Amino acid sequence: LPWLSFGAIILGHAMEQTGLARRVALRCIRLCGGSFFGLACGFVIGGIALASFMSSILARMVILCTIATGIIDALNINKSSRLSSAIVFMAFLAGAGPQFLFLHSSESNIWAFQELFKGTDVVIDFWTYALHSTLFSVIYTVVSMGFIYMVKGKEQLTSSEVMAFLSDSYSKLGKMNVGEIKLSFICLILVAAFMVQPWTGIDPVYVFCVLSLLCYMPFVKILDPGTISELGIMFLVFVTGCMSIGFVGGAVGFNTWAVQQIVPLLEGWSETVSIFMSYLLGLFINFLLTPLAALGAITPAIGELGRAMNVNPLPVFYAFNYGLDQYLFPYETVYLLYIFITGKITLRHIMPALFARMIVTGILIVCVAIPWWNFIGLM
Repeated sequence: LPWLSFGAIILGHAMEQTGLARRVALRCIRLCGGSFFGLACGFVIGGIALASFMSSILARMVILCTIATGIIDALNINKSSRLSSAIVFMAFLAGAGPQFLFLHSSESNIWAFQELFKGTDVVIDFWTYALHSTLFSVIYTVVSMGFIYMVKGKEQLTSSEVMAFLSDSYSKLGKMNVGEIKLSFICLILVAAFMVQPWTGIDPVYVFCVLSLLCYMPFVKILDPGTISELGIMFLVFVTGCMSIGFVGGAVGFNTWAVQQIVPLLEGWSETVSIFMSYLLGLFINFLLTPLAALGAITPAIGELGRAMNVNPLPVFYAFNYGLDQYLFPYETVYLLYIFITGKITLRHIMPALFARMIVTGILIVCVAIPWWNFIGLM
């Protein structure tokens, strides 16, 4: 995971430096018009587009928040207003929501599956994951975006001014430069590496890391080697620390102990109830640990629990992940904390929406995800 995260950081930095990510995001947002609804649709499309080739959630958040704050400044919207909070909240939902879209849409996905099936020969590839998660991820992202209307209040956007800002921002990017074109090819190869893994047998993580490092090579010249100090290397220390929680838990027998405590409680329960309880567990533990640390601590136990009960642990794991994506307070995850750095969002404006999102996500898992997983034979 640290190497995958390192590659994601480099790729995210390259996207920012070349302007490719901003170009893609602006292009998508412009397609839907300048009304509040159109802006929301544009952010959803932009977030999904970025998640298709950009693994770093924080990098996506930076790009989308830059556009959101630019709109607020351009339209002279009061930064303490509900409308300002709603626009920044759009950027947050568009950046974080699609993290379950594809296998490569989050740095932690691949590592988490390795921990889940440690000691077995089970491999989750791009197409298997897409069958399990992509459809529900899109539904989840779209429904989540609907909660911006709980934040917005009665203020209105001036569509013509929004479109003027977006058009001006896009025109300032000019034509695609050589660096953007090269980076586009690298991104296409990275996505293809994940897609053809079932036939090539080549671990796409290695391809991801090697191609990301190519950005610094003299014959590619996408990034200046002198700028490597600008990378957020301390994030790798954080990632390693989160992973160590899981390693220590396994070493001291926490995983085995947790399974021994949980199995008697789940006996007699239906699989649907077990999956929903896993969602609640993720929701609760997120108040105590960051999502990455929780994955490191709990994922191995979920895998052992599935083997102990002779059930597929994947639906339980997926529901747990969606539980970890529910927040109320900025300390719970770094990308929620990041949006408050903008100074253009107020916590009291978004907390009711975040709480409602928790409830609706639980309903979606029971009414949409579980029937889908049943339909495709996952349960």
